[in-house]
Amino acid sequence: MKLKIFLGVIALLLLSGLGYFYHLGAFDPVQVKEETLGPFYVLSHDRVGNYRNVSETFDVIQKEFPAKGIKNYKLFGIYKDNPNTVPEEKLRCEVGALFSEPLTEIPSGFSLPLKYRTIERKKYITADFPLKSFVSIFLGIFKVYPALTKACMDRGCSMEGKSSMEIYEPKVEKTSKYLFSLD
Repeated sequence: MKLKIFLGVIALLLLSGLGYFYHLGAFDPVQVKEETLGPFYVLSHDRVGNYRNVSETFDVIQKEFPAKGIKNYKLFGIYKDNPNTVPEEKLRCEVGALFSEPLTEIPSGFSLPLKYRTIERKKYITADFPLKSFVSIFLGIFKVYPALTKACMDRGCSMEGKSSMEIYEPKVEKTSKYLFSLD
């Protein structure tokens, strides 16, 4: 009897886990496409170290921007190094807020140094992935990057020194967009 209950609980846990991953998009096909996007106007912070720590910058932005009346932005990250070949303490990235329109006034007084710049209009290969929870980001990394890398290499891209960009929109679109520049 105890064995049946134990096996029933295990089966329920497995089904729940599969259902959760299905909800997150783990079983959805990755649709890679070419898009011309930008310009993007960004307030960003340069970081060095493990990419897992970018959430610290995102937390500051999500806390301090509303206090300064800054709205209508998406979070983004440009990841400049391949974490499979560069030691984690040397990984470079630029993370911050992305705006679709230029800022008329650059706010100051943030607890992190932020720079304002424009990322010019470019051609990218992209893939969208659902952003339903914090786990979605990690699932997207493992599911989307292999498809984007293959698509880029099929187009003759050199992956040497290639940075990637991720745009996170958790409120309205509820997606992460993954980008490799083709320019």
